[in-house]
Amino acid sequence: VGGGGSGGLAGSAMEFTYRSYGVSGPQLQVFMSVALLPWSMKAIMGLMSDGFPILGYRKAPYLILTGIAAMTAYGMLGLEGLRRSHGGAPMPLPLVTGSFFVVFFQMALADLLIEGKYSEQVKLVPERGPDLITFVWTGVSVAALLSTGLSGWLIDRYGSCACYLVALPFAGAIIWPAFFNYLEEKPVSVGCRISSERWHGRGRVPFLLALVMGAAGIFLAVFSVWSDSLQLKFLAAISVGLLNLILFSIFLRPIIAKINAFFFLQNVFHIGVHGASFYFFTDTPEQYPEGPHFSPAFFITVMGLVASLFSLMGMVCYNMFAKTWKYRSIVTAGSLAFGGVNCLSAMVFLRLNLKLGIPDPVFMVASSAMQSVIGQLGWMPMTVMLAQLVPDGLECTIYALLAGSLNLGMAVANYAGAFLLQSLGVNPSAAVGESAQFDRLWLAALISACGPLVPLLLVRLLIPDARQTDKLLESADPSSATVDSLFERWCARRGYAPVPKEQSAGSMELSGKVMGQPAV
Repeated sequence: VGGGGSGGLAGSAMEFTYRSYGVSGPQLQVFMSVALLPWSMKAIMGLMSDGFPILGYRKAPYLILTGIAAMTAYGMLGLEGLRRSHGGAPMPLPLVTGSFFVVFFQMALADLLIEGKYSEQVKLVPERGPDLITFVWTGVSVAALLSTGLSGWLIDRYGSCACYLVALPFAGAIIWPAFFNYLEEKPVSVGCRISSERWHGRGRVPFLLALVMGAAGIFLAVFSVWSDSLQLKFLAAISVGLLNLILFSIFLRPIIAKINAFFFLQNVFHIGVHGASFYFFTDTPEQYPEGPHFSPAFFITVMGLVASLFSLMGMVCYNMFAKTWKYRSIVTAGSLAFGGVNCLSAMVFLRLNLKLGIPDPVFMVASSAMQSVIGQLGWMPMTVMLAQLVPDGLECTIYALLAGSLNLGMAVANYAGAFLLQSLGVNPSAAVGESAQFDRLWLAALISACGPLVPLLLVRLLIPDARQTDKLLESADPSSATVDSLFERWCARRGYAPVPKEQSAGSMELSGKVMGQPAV
């Protein structure tokens, strides 16, 4: 219902909230990237939950605490409109961004912990696994469609703040089942129990990578709010992205490192321009006389529903025609097709569709439909590939790391897009008579569309020559995330042992040994 960042009650309203502050398009992208950074920090969330239980419980207390924090943040954002309408001072922008950060932190944490719980249930009763997964994702899809349909109408009638007040009880809805232990958690013994496998065995490297990624995400969020220089924010984001790419490439086994590098680079090169395009589509006639002048209801609800429905069509097309293709073939074809349909954005920014006699609403619905279908065709094989890359016994940690890495790539792309927009002089802010601000938006959109094609030069080097039905971790040790990595090979040449063999087969609870209690 809240939305993961680009939809739902919170995600859809966020851009309109920043618009009310007169935030420019490039800065809007930066603020939204900061708010969505929790999706890049899921690995550290999982490690905190597993390693530092509260009152003996690993999930419920975190769900309750973040639920309360998110309700508070929603309340602050929702009441902001009332306060400003009565002449009150507006909430400072860093506090607004911090509130969004808390909102999406709760979403990311709840998403991770609930995924872990239903994964446990699928392993316990595998024959009911498809039914459970279908139930979960049907609920998610239905809630997303309803919230997308509602948010446009709410913003049109009452403003973006109304969306947050409506979302508030949904954020708190998780507190009741967590408090009464609907998750059926069994309390662990008193004390902090961290598996020695996370510290010293085969999980040591993923554990440390999760810590570094979490610290890097927090640094980027704090620095972005503190600094006023877009150039410095861009350099900070690039530095964090390079650190992520280098560490993953050095410490993870080659096939995981290569695939992560390809999709991370593809996300980085898909430079974001949505901050400026948002103003292009939603500016009023006084602000941009030549613009489409889409209402919130059309921009969010109609286009959002079209994107959702055609994404489902993309899934159907993938299952019918593309699931047996080789990875290299579908990645290459999907990237080329996606780059082609994204060039349609440059056409609308140049107003070529009007010269061809195609109204803006018709052109955007059609292009959104094509982008959703082809985007889904590209996303599905990536998901299959990532699922194949998780070693036995480290599924949650590695999947969270890889998903966090790809989300970080998208964040870096938004920082890069903000820098590009500013460099091109594309700085719309809902000001009256700002038509000139969109003169070079088409160029930014064209760069964004063609950017993801650059990593295709590395597809034969980084993407395995295998079918989507093949196993990718059959060679070497399928339970290791680090075997034959650059770091391990460097250690082997010097006679070091990076992972003690006696600790790689299983795990032992440190606190049980230290405190004289049986390990759980």
